[in-house]
Amino acid sequence: MALSAKRPSRGDDARKRILHEVTETTEKKKRLNAEIEETLYRKIKIKAVEEGRSISDITRDLWSEYLSK
Repeated sequence: MALSAKRPSRGDDARKRILHEVTETTEKKKRLNAEIEETLYRKIKIKAVEEGRSISDITRDLWSEYLSK
């Protein structure tokens, strides 16, 4: 069985562009606070450590993905 590469959709390009704009900018940042359950926070923190990322980085990616829909 041969493997074939999936052609990226327009949404993929837009998502990549937005993520690049958000993560590679020198724009002034604003703080975003949210109250979440302690167990959810622990799960997020564990996932961040496993991936070697910060919670802020993960949060920016999630918001960018949400807004690109």
